[in-house]
Amino acid sequence: MNEVIGAHHEFHDDEFVVGWADRFVPTPERLELFNIILSELKSHIPPNGCVIELGVGPGYLADHLLSVLPKIQYYGVDSSRPMLDTARQRLKPHLARVAYVQADLIKDNWWTGIPAPVNAIVSTWTLHDLGSQENVEVVYTCCAQVLQGGGVLLNGDFIKPDKAIYEYEPGRFEIARHIEMLHRVGFKNATCLVLLEEEIESPTAGQNYACFKGVA
Repeated sequence: MNEVIGAHHEFHDDEFVVGWADRFVPTPERLELFNIILSELKSHIPPNGCVIELGVGPGYLADHLLSVLPKIQYYGVDSSRPMLDTARQRLKPHLARVAYVQADLIKDNWWTGIPAPVNAIVSTWTLHDLGSQENVEVVYTCCAQVLQGGGVLLNGDFIKPDKAIYEYEPGRFEIARHIEMLHRVGFKNATCLVLLEEEIESPTAGQNYACFKGVA
């Protein structure tokens, strides 16, 4: 296998996005991450709260949350038009409660036009694709500014395990570094809620992901 753990994506290509979405249908392990995020939202936001998802992708997490939280308002942000088109199809049953924003998380003010207060920002398997620790910190900083006091950030993303024996792409880095960033940009009670599919000896690009929580 390659000595650098990571993946190359063509998320602006329609055919690639269709194939990626088919391969990324949530497994039981991935649904565990979804349910952890769901439990945190139930505990931290009002029933009619406003939730932003960064990297809505094909809409798997959005569908999971909207199906259980029938009053939330949801904003799906993604830079990829094909991904947004796929999400729109999947989330048709929730049409009245979902809006879509096409934006680059680094270059664009993705929060513009989303009414305050924002009660939660969620994301899964997205921020590592920004390509560097610096870019992830930029997004964490924006999230801290967008969330109202008491709002919660929940980021489930690929990481580099502490005992890794391979190199990992730059956007995948250690849990402690994520927590350090969250504290530095203004989140309190920053923590790692769970580490899933940990694999040191023979990792794939789809293993080793954690869920981070920060309260604004």
